[in-house]
Amino acid sequence: MSADPWITLGGAVGFLVAVSLTYKFIEPNQGRDWKIHAIYWVAAICAVVFIPTSVARYMFSSLTVTLVGAVYPIYRATKAVCTPEEADDKEWLQFWMLGGVLFMLTTWVDDVIKADKADTIWLGILTFTFFWLYFPLTCGAYLVYTHITEPFIGPKVKPLQRKMNNFITYIYQTLANAVHLYLLWIIFMFLPAGLKRI
Repeated sequence: MSADPWITLGGAVGFLVAVSLTYKFIEPNQGRDWKIHAIYWVAAICAVVFIPTSVARYMFSSLTVTLVGAVYPIYRATKAVCTPEEADDKEWLQFWMLGGVLFMLTTWVDDVIKADKADTIWLGILTFTFFWLYFPLTCGAYLVYTHITEPFIGPKVKPLQRKMNNFITYIYQTLANAVHLYLLWIIFMFLPAGLKRI
C-alpha cells in the first residue's frame, strides 16, 4: 500500500482527535458571543485557502468529512439521547437535519467539481461547517434552531404535523378494522356449517 492512504488516514484521525479534545476541555456557551463566530470563520477560511494543496488534500478529505460530520456526531448524539435533558437532543436533531442537507449537497458538488484544488477547498469548508455546528463555543446547530427553525419553520410545520397525525390515526384505525374483519372472515370460513347458522 502506498503512503497516500496512510497520510490521509492520519490527517483525518488527527482532525477527529482535535475535535474530540474540544469537548473535553471547552465548556459549551450556546454560541452567544458573535466575536467567536467571526474569529472561527476567519480562521477556517484562512486554513482552507492558505494551507498548501499538497497538505490540505490530506487534511480535508472525504474521510475527514465523514469522521467530523458523521462518526463523531453519532457518538455525541447517542450520548445526548441517553441524558434526561431535552436541550441537547434538540441541538443534535437540528445538527442531523442540517447534516443531511450538507451530505446531499456534497454528493451533487462532488459530481460538479472536477479540479483537485476546488474539491479540497469544498471539503475544507464542509469540514469546518460540520464542526461549527457542534463546536462548544459556536453551537451552530443550536443557533440555527433558536434563530431560524423555532421562529420561522416551526409555526409553518405544526399545522402540517397535526394534519399528518390525524391522517396517520385514520390509517391506523382503518387497518385495525380491516384486520379485525379479515380475522372474523377467516374464522367464519372454517366454522362447521351447523355453527354458522347460530
